[in-house]
Amino acid sequence: MLKTLFVILISILLLSLPAKAQQQDGSVLERRVSINQQNQPLNYILDQLSWQASVFFSYDASLIDAEKKLSIDINNKSLYTVLNKLFENRGFDFSELENQIIISEKIHTKNIQTVKNDSVPIKYFFLTGKLIDSKKENPIKYASISVLNFPIGTISNDDGEFLLKIHPNNILDTIVISCMGYSQIITPAHTILDEDIFAMNPISIRIKEIKVTSTTPQKLLKNIRNNYTLNYSNSTKLMTAFYRETVKQDEKYINISEAILEVLKAPYFNTLRSDVVRLLKGRKSPDVQPFQWINFKLQGGPFTITKLDAIKTLERFIDKDFEKLHNYHISNVIWYNNHPVYVLAFEPASVLKFPAFRGEMYVHRETFAIVHVRFQLVKSSLLEAKSLMIKKKPRGIKARPSYVQYNVNYQQFQGKWHLATAQASVKFKIRSKRDKLNSEFHSISDLLITDIQPTELKRFTKIESFKQRDVFVEMINNYDERFWENYNIIKPDEDLRNAFKNSTETTN
Repeated sequence: MLKTLFVILISILLLSLPAKAQQQDGSVLERRVSINQQNQPLNYILDQLSWQASVFFSYDASLIDAEKKLSIDINNKSLYTVLNKLFENRGFDFSELENQIIISEKIHTKNIQTVKNDSVPIKYFFLTGKLIDSKKENPIKYASISVLNFPIGTISNDDGEFLLKIHPNNILDTIVISCMGYSQIITPAHTILDEDIFAMNPISIRIKEIKVTSTTPQKLLKNIRNNYTLNYSNSTKLMTAFYRETVKQDEKYINISEAILEVLKAPYFNTLRSDVVRLLKGRKSPDVQPFQWINFKLQGGPFTITKLDAIKTLERFIDKDFEKLHNYHISNVIWYNNHPVYVLAFEPASVLKFPAFRGEMYVHRETFAIVHVRFQLVKSSLLEAKSLMIKKKPRGIKARPSYVQYNVNYQQFQGKWHLATAQASVKFKIRSKRDKLNSEFHSISDLLITDIQPTELKRFTKIESFKQRDVFVEMINNYDERFWENYNIIKPDEDLRNAFKNSTETTN
């Protein structure tokens, strides 16, 4: 049985396409204010905050003594923090209706479900910040930012910036920020409203009493397989996901497409059912710069990137039937997202029939769950990949894949490991003597799981399911910055923001 994992199928076509922009806000309670008032009535202080934050306050005068004199000195903190300081230990809630803050008596029986069913649209808190190395001050990319004990999260972008949108009822919950090689940051969600920079401390922890030689690759692989049913879910899950495709030509963005998806995640051990994907909403940039003769379009992106889940697809470097076709060695034992893991490297034992991968798996030391996989095509397979990956190209154009790499991460929730992120990075060399074209095109597809829920659904309807032959960029609308509402996304880095900006200015 041959495993096929060529999930990014490229069409090289002669086409292009156009958009607009504006900024979306989260809760008004995020707005930063500064106030220094000594021995002033509460209503006067609220008036000052109202003017500064451009909000109005509403409250029951029988519950609040508006003439009571208070003192407060706070600089550049969120309105949420300031109000909690003013009403400290007095049992009040702060909710919002459009541009109005309603101060009401705290009702302890209120829960998220009742709020969701309210007729007033909920404004989420947008938690933002930048992660840097505390010593070198370099940005930390691909760090995980999540709500403790909830399947809600995001990752930082190439600039170390993150944006996490949470329901108001989660504002007192704990946020966990993790990245390999750094100690975790654990903090209440509301404290992030008041900070812009988060410094992470590098760690170099030698794991005592663990010797790489204490186990063998074969024993480790056997333990991985023996613990499948304990580590991965055998029930169907409905996942909300953010997906982004970008294409560059010689380091300059050509186009950018994004979407919110739902993934109906089939049980890991049901080989008769595959994961299916449907599109909830999507947007794309106009062409960021003019194409030089050709345009790339990716077939099946949202559908096929879920097939990177190497546990679900039981890829050849994991499958017992193909074990002898690979060489394995345990290269290290490290800390990864606060877990001790074996680094199990693999490569083809000889020239294999296509496809052949080399890479590494991070294996949890205690549960033997695979928590991270990085794998890429070996050079000999790149040559064979050409006919499978390139579906169309103009006459006279020479095209070949020069680099294909996949990264997959898993996250633990309710005792089971689930797909958390996936990335496909594919480079193509394009040449045409007639058109004097010699370029490299680089496509990156990212999938981020932002929520996981149990479900009784068995399938999506055929018409709404994304198919492998579908071209994602042809199914979505033009760019709109207000598009995402309360959905979690990967915050665009500066290069992407500039690309969006340039593209929208071009079309105005």
